Amino acid sequence: MFRSCAAFAVVITLSWGLVAPATAEQITDTPTEPAPIEPSPIELVAGVLAPEGPPTMESVEHLARLAEQSPDLDEESRKQAAEAYRAAAANLQLVAEFAARAEAFGRDAVGVNQRVDQVKQQLEEVKAKEPEIAPDSTLADLEQALAKAELTLATRKTAQVAAEAEPQARANRRKEVRARLAAIPEKLAALATQGMPAVAGGVAAARAVELQTRRTALENEAPALESELAKYDAEDAADLVRMQSDLAAKQTAYTERRVQRLREEIKSAREAAAAESVRKARSESISAVPALRHLAERNQKLAETAQTVAKELAQVELDLKAANEAQDQLNAQFRLAQKKIDSVGLTSSVGALLRRQRATLPDVSTRRAAVATRRATIDDVQYQLIEYEDERNELGDADAVIAAIIAESLPASAASEKLLDEAARELLDRKREYLGALYKTYNSYFNTLVDLDTTDQQVISLTERYGNFIDERVLWIRSGRMLTQGFQFDATDVWLLSPAKWAEVGATLLTDLRDNPWMYGAFVCIIGFVLGRGGVLRRKLNELGDIAARANCRSVEPTLMSAAVTALISFAWPAVVALLAWRLTYASDDEVFPQAVGHGLYCVCLLWMPLELIRQICRPRGLGEAHFAWPATVTQSLRRRLRWFTLIGLPFAFLTATLFSSNATLGHDSLERCFFISGVAVLVVFLFRLLSPRGPLREYVSHHAGGWIDRLGHVWPWLAALAPASLLGLAFAGYYYTAQVLAWRLFATGCLLVSLLVLRDLLFRMLLLRRRNLSMQQSRQRAAAAAAAADTAAGGGASVAGIVASNQVSDLSSHNEQTQRLVSTSFFAASVVGLWLIWVQVLPALSMLDKYPLWSTGPGVVATAPAAGPGSGPMPTPGMPATSGAGGSEPAPSVASESNSVTLSDLGLSLLVTFITFVLFRNGPGLLEMSLLQKLPLDASVRYAITTLASYAIVMIGAILACSTIGLRWSQIQWLATALTFGLAFGLQEMFANFVAGLIILLERPIRVGDVVTVDEISGVVSRIRIRATSITNWDRKEYVVPNKEFITGRLLNWTLSDKVNRVVVNIGVAYGTDTERARELLVGVANDHQHVLKDPAAVATFEGFGDNSLNLVLRAYLGSLDYRLQVIHELHTAINNAFNAEGIEIAFPQRDLHIRSAPEVLAVALNRESAAEEPQRGAA
Repeated sequence: MFRSCAAFAVVITLSWGLVAPATAEQITDTPTEPAPIEPSPIELVAGVLAPEGPPTMESVEHLARLAEQSPDLDEESRKQAAEAYRAAAANLQLVAEFAARAEAFGRDAVGVNQRVDQVKQQLEEVKAKEPEIAPDSTLADLEQALAKAELTLATRKTAQVAAEAEPQARANRRKEVRARLAAIPEKLAALATQGMPAVAGGVAAARAVELQTRRTALENEAPALESELAKYDAEDAADLVRMQSDLAAKQTAYTERRVQRLREEIKSAREAAAAESVRKARSESISAVPALRHLAERNQKLAETAQTVAKELAQVELDLKAANEAQDQLNAQFRLAQKKIDSVGLTSSVGALLRRQRATLPDVSTRRAAVATRRATIDDVQYQLIEYEDERNELGDADAVIAAIIAESLPASAASEKLLDEAARELLDRKREYLGALYKTYNSYFNTLVDLDTTDQQVISLTERYGNFIDERVLWIRSGRMLTQGFQFDATDVWLLSPAKWAEVGATLLTDLRDNPWMYGAFVCIIGFVLGRGGVLRRKLNELGDIAARANCRSVEPTLMSAAVTALISFAWPAVVALLAWRLTYASDDEVFPQAVGHGLYCVCLLWMPLELIRQICRPRGLGEAHFAWPATVTQSLRRRLRWFTLIGLPFAFLTATLFSSNATLGHDSLERCFFISGVAVLVVFLFRLLSPRGPLREYVSHHAGGWIDRLGHVWPWLAALAPASLLGLAFAGYYYTAQVLAWRLFATGCLLVSLLVLRDLLFRMLLLRRRNLSMQQSRQRAAAAAAAADTAAGGGASVAGIVASNQVSDLSSHNEQTQRLVSTSFFAASVVGLWLIWVQVLPALSMLDKYPLWSTGPGVVATAPAAGPGSGPMPTPGMPATSGAGGSEPAPSVASESNSVTLSDLGLSLLVTFITFVLFRNGPGLLEMSLLQKLPLDASVRYAITTLASYAIVMIGAILACSTIGLRWSQIQWLATALTFGLAFGLQEMFANFVAGLIILLERPIRVGDVVTVDEISGVVSRIRIRATSITNWDRKEYVVPNKEFITGRLLNWTLSDKVNRVVVNIGVAYGTDTERARELLVGVANDHQHVLKDPAAVATFEGFGDNSLNLVLRAYLGSLDYRLQVIHELHTAINNAFNAEGIEIAFPQRDLHIRSAPEVLAVALNRESAAEEPQRGAA
């Protein structure tokens, strides 16, 4: 107390001297009335004649105005001086606020005992106070009182939450105050080292004033903080905060009781009013005259409807109350969990609390269904409100309604008419009353339904947020100590060796057998039949396997029957275990060990069923070997390993689950963890041996020799064993709950992947059988076509130069490959969805990785923290500029710059995005082609362009997302873009030109896939368009790779760009003397008789000229496409030759005539010379 009073006195003394108003001799604020000595503005601003005494708010504001109006300062100096004076004014404002705070804290500290007495008195009043309701209150009064009470309840609940959070807030505030008190002397020392700046101008003088006021503010801040701590100490010593929290809780409880009492009274009043209205309406309906009976019956119906709606309203109010209680409970649990985590961190006790609350979270599925169905009810109620309002408005003109009734009834006399008028008016008034009450009840019903719908949605949202909050943290909390620290046996561990406990299990089963003999008898008969017929079923399975293994098997029935028989054999013994588990958990009332054994048997059944199913699929001539074409060596080895894994691993699973259920103290049961670790170790050995190079998958590896699977053959076993080995390490280190959660998720993942694998192979089997049927049908069709072609002289199915001329038949291999890709892609998507559903509750835990930054990406968002007003909240910080608002000057918000950091979760997300981008780049265009583009009326070239651009877009979007995830933004990689630009401009210009040309080709489409083009005397079909080059396949089946820019910058001949019609030119030379007109008629006839030659434009045969050896004729015919060009040329030549032979027209060929002249003298001289030249040669010989 002494400490707070002393601090208060010091603050008042200092603040009085600092905030005293300036006198007229110090500063003259009116320039029209000069003082005896009036300095010039520049002299005053420059500090030549500085004001005497400490600066005040008025003097600082006056200096600021003079600095802004000084003609001797430039614009920048005036601006700097004005800013400095504004900062000084803000510091003086802080001085005043510190004084006000110190005064308020001092009053609170001095009057703490008086406030304690007031709170105690209020507590006594609330304890003795009970909600009272006036006995003569009407329904309207009760409803008004309820509305006020509900508003008060909401206010008091908010106050209770604030009171409960006050201790934690004060603890945090104490830390802040002590840190600030420690920092103030350092700031004062730093200001003292700066010293007062030399007075050399207006800016320097302004900065000197700002520095002086900042020092004054810091000197006055410390006493205010001391006063605040003194207030907290006084209130804590008197236990005022706890009593205020108790008072808020008591007031809230009292208000809740009052609200409940009012609701009960309103419910009773509504029911009584509705019952009375129904009674009156029924009596009026009975006594009404025939002319008014329809009005009385309508009134009765309205009264009965109001009674029904009142009952429904009461039920909805109960539901709303339950929803509000559930919301309040969730909020309380959420705040408690947050408070404990903030106080003690992620300890084992907090982990136990979070696990317990996670298990008790409400199931929101029922609320979601209620919200979905309630929407229609709300719409119906809103419609009924409109109908009743219209009906009530129709009663406005009562005279017209009564006149219509009288006109229809035709009363006998005036007296009868008067009586009828009075009765009708009474019924109409009653109807108006009933409609008003019904409208009011319906309106309350509508509002309550809306409130209930909103509350349910809030409960759903709060439950999801609380569940995510727990999931983010619970897996990172130890559930116990390390296994080597304090290994001990619990009392429940010896139950496994206790004959008495096992006798309880037997007694429970015997008792249940006596109570339910028919159920056990039916089950024994069914399972006994399956197990007794096991040999027959296995022989049937072998027979079906032999049928399915035949090459001519075309029916899927053996496969489906084998699947059913395999499932029946697999689930027989696990069903026995499931029955025992069910009856033990159901029949044991409060006996712990029988229930624990039942839970253990449940786990054994859950693990045994998929393992046994896989083992039976792998049996000889079973589903995998005979139907799915799995290698026999793989199935036999996998079946053998599954047998020993089942025999060794299931007992450990049973013991672990039994011990867990008998004593669910996670992490404290050392023996349970030992069994869990042993079972996981068996799984590690099983997976390692399964995926080793000498394991069951060695035959699969042999079919992919040289690939990545073969090259990484020694890595896969270690990768497969890594996941269960990590579970082993977690359990040993004390994270037993985390290991259990991940173990069940891994088990569900394995079951999902194996199920999808079996279903995929089953669909592949169906596709294979369908392909066999189609293949046999096509074989028959080809045989029939070949027989028909043998009967004709010339068939239309010739093949010329490797170009198929006959009608194309469906390519079964291509279609089968596409279908398999589609099935595989569909199952990949299904696996992604399934994995998401399995791991969705674990994914929030990865958000904890955001607390581990890897590197920083620079400054991030600028955060602002506004200062609080006097008397509450944290202290403002001296030295910051102030802004003048409507209500006066207040400190400006403090500015803090935060840096963006890349965390482990960001890196993992980036890698995931990269992987997804790679998968979509490889398979996305094909999936788009098969699922969508094939169904649209688009050409093959258009589909190819769309899929190619889609692949480019996938890569670009994936790269942008991956880079932005790890902080690589455009502002940070501009230098890289600049370097790439220079590189593309010089070293990579050819590659860049080809890339841009490829984009132009895909967008402008001067060539398309399938077009016939000629580039640099190379003709062929465009087979594919890549990023850098385009492939052209010529008629010799040779593939030319042409850079893309050649199609843009060079000359290109596209035979099929806009019109596929092309012309065939046939040159024919006939011998001299041939009738050229007859030859032309034959040429035109041959062209017109061909099926692929167009009639429009028509074929033309012309006599072109006289050659050396022939009369030159030319036939020009037009084809609809290039598909049969070589075939048509071949067939036209053949037909022309046959036609000319039949007409006796000779096709000319080159001829030469040799003429030798007679010259005997010259010939004799030449012979003599030759013989004279030969004589010397004979002599030499």
